[in-house]
Amino acid sequence: MATKKSTKSKVNKKPKKSIKKKKSVSKKTSQVKTRAKKSPSAGKKKPAKQSRYTVDTVFIVNPNAGAGKAQKRWPEIENLVLKNIDDYQVLFTESRGHATRLARKAIREGCRNIVAIGGDGTISEVAAGFFDEKSRLIQKVSEHSTRLGIIAAGSGSDLIRTLEIPRDVDKAIQVLKQGNERIIDMGLVTFQNRQGEKETRPFINISDVGIGGEVIEILEKQGKSKGGFLSYQLASIKGLMRYQNKKMYITIDDRIKREGIFNAVIVANGRYFGSGMMIAPHADPGDGFFDVVLMGEIKKLEMILKMPRLQKGTHIYEDGIEVVRAKKVHVETDARALLDLDGEGPGMSPVDFEMVSSAIKVIVP
Repeated sequence: MATKKSTKSKVNKKPKKSIKKKKSVSKKTSQVKTRAKKSPSAGKKKPAKQSRYTVDTVFIVNPNAGAGKAQKRWPEIENLVLKNIDDYQVLFTESRGHATRLARKAIREGCRNIVAIGGDGTISEVAAGFFDEKSRLIQKVSEHSTRLGIIAAGSGSDLIRTLEIPRDVDKAIQVLKQGNERIIDMGLVTFQNRQGEKETRPFINISDVGIGGEVIEILEKQGKSKGGFLSYQLASIKGLMRYQNKKMYITIDDRIKREGIFNAVIVANGRYFGSGMMIAPHADPGDGFFDVVLMGEIKKLEMILKMPRLQKGTHIYEDGIEVVRAKKVHVETDARALLDLDGEGPGMSPVDFEMVSSAIKVIVP
């Protein structure tokens, strides 16, 4: 998850001095480190104004990811980065949304690779930086467009399961070093935010309305001190105990309509959410379609009994559950239904989901 409050007091305790030179930038960035290749023009007079990134790779680190584990592991990660990656810069996030702003700036200034270091929330924020303030892609995918890299350092790490990026830091850095890439889709979701205003945001993995939003609300209050999987399981059980299925009106691709009592509508670009639940086992983030999982009127005890099947992805073959491939989904509800957006709870119904095909390039094995 993105950080909710400033971490400036923490990140000012700088990691070990293992890189060649440092420079300070905007006060909004808590700490910046740079290691660049020697230029053949070293010693020559520099241009008066420099508008392009001078490094190939920018690492955006959320020190609060994984309940602060990312900050504790940073010296280890930095040491491996130093040994394997030349020409890079490190930026630390300070608050919710900061990763998006940092990524957006780096993309606009021509950075080749942007690497998210954190959990699914951090990855989602960095991926959102590929879109401008009006949720439009900043650049089209091309040979030289910016690529997203991922080093998992959070509690959930669901997206890397779909993309088959290793959780082990050393192996993940080797993936970055090899530089294989694939083009993937992203989604846009328009919803009512906590202030009652209409808002549109990108998502990279999974967004859903219903029980998932309730679980995220509980999780944000209780935290993840027990680890991603156990914390999510506990929040899921608490959510099920208090959750009431909703009357929903669903329109899929302007032609398929469903109306009735539903537990949740899950719009999946990736396969996993909730710290390893294979909610959409056939989802492909590069096929140009969402896998929309309609969870019908499932009773509380029945839902708890289905949890092992959710882990394996076999739940989709059971009565009361339908999977539809789509590019657009509209959901309205009679009662309040909370939204889950890549593990964050930004608002509620009504919601519109829209596919953005071939949105970005990601560095993969």
